[in-house]
Amino acid sequence: MSRKKTITSAFSAAAATYESAAHAQISAADALVDRLGRLSSPLKVLELGCGTGLLTRRLDAALPAGSHILATDLSPVMIQAAQARLPHISFAVMDAEAPDVSGPFDLIASSLAAQWFTDLPGTLGRLTGLLAPEGRLLLTTLGAGTFIQWKQAHGELGLDSGVPEYPEAATLAAMLPGAQVESRPVTLSYKDARNFLLSLEALGAQTPKPGHRPLSPGQVRRIIAALGSPCAMTWDILLLDYRR
Repeated sequence: MSRKKTITSAFSAAAATYESAAHAQISAADALVDRLGRLSSPLKVLELGCGTGLLTRRLDAALPAGSHILATDLSPVMIQAAQARLPHISFAVMDAEAPDVSGPFDLIASSLAAQWFTDLPGTLGRLTGLLAPEGRLLLTTLGAGTFIQWKQAHGELGLDSGVPEYPEAATLAAMLPGAQVESRPVTLSYKDARNFLLSLEALGAQTPKPGHRPLSPGQVRRIIAALGSPCAMTWDILLLDYRR
């Protein structure tokens, strides 16, 4: 199974539990809508990786009357979950890295989906081509400081973590000249590291970086013990804002 299919299957399986564990995701969606600011004219909006509709619901409430949202996701199961809450919104199953839509869009928005892209720089370039004159791309993704505690615990035990290689804010900004990027880290407290892992499974976000060899049960127990209880874990949320 390809990595993209593995990721899609994991999120599809988590559609019913996603929002119970989506604390960082809520913070990211709120930050994106806050950055959007006050608007006066209706917008044509494309959302990528809508999941269960956390950001979609916030955009629907914040946008001026007459705006139109097309919310998309790779997972048909996630689309069904989002559409059940927002029957008046347009939804479609779509790969954000190969957008099959007709622009232009006044706003392209995505919250905590871009970290799963295979080719983030190329995708950002393709998305800007779908923007209307003076259109805007707003997205949140994960940065290099994400799960730093988990990575440090692995390093101290001489182990390699499965956390993907996320970019620094400056690196992300360099992928799209003219973009502004800021880091808005959120540190959450979990009962212990086992509870943290269970929360990732509830989100469908447990797919490790490509080529990662799973740890043995004994190694996992050592890491859980090293992180203690309670266990703090940082989500390094990067907010990218680009105006055409």
